[in-house]
Amino acid sequence: MSAILASICCVGPLLLVAIGVGSGAVFIGRNYWFFIIGGVAVLTWAWVKYLQEKTVCDCQYKPMQRRRSAMLALLSSTVLVFGFAGLNISRYMFASVPVATETQLANGLNRVTISVEGLSCVACEIPVRHALRRIDGVRSVQVNARTKTAAVDYEPAKTNPEQLVTGINSIGYRAMLPKK
Repeated sequence: MSAILASICCVGPLLLVAIGVGSGAVFIGRNYWFFIIGGVAVLTWAWVKYLQEKTVCDCQYKPMQRRRSAMLALLSSTVLVFGFAGLNISRYMFASVPVATETQLANGLNRVTISVEGLSCVACEIPVRHALRRIDGVRSVQVNARTKTAAVDYEPAKTNPEQLVTGINSIGYRAMLPKK
């Protein structure tokens, strides 16, 4: 249960986008710490119960039932929960400040790098990428959760950076244009 709770922040958005409910992915992305804290709480409760049962069995001089499988399950869950927590913590520790830019490319396209608040993991990139690709005139999109940016190549005759920001904001993230 703890591993499932902790993994919802990464696996949940992928599943929701796959079934066409991208706005639910934003909810999970913004509240992922609750899932990780819930996973750690359930894991702590499981360890306490395991150690209590082990103590009772040791005091009564009887063997503990399924001791190896319980220990393996707890150790596996511990690794998974702290692994998912580590993925999210590393995003904050090693994140760089987004560099917002807007440039004109040689092929007649413009490229804008938009700061996007709320990107916490790779799974959060998917709904942003889909929202931007639905906008007419967008030719390529690169979303990076580590830098919390979306780099978009677009046709200036068909769309503009304000429409791109509106597209991102419509799915629940908070996008900002580069300051000129």
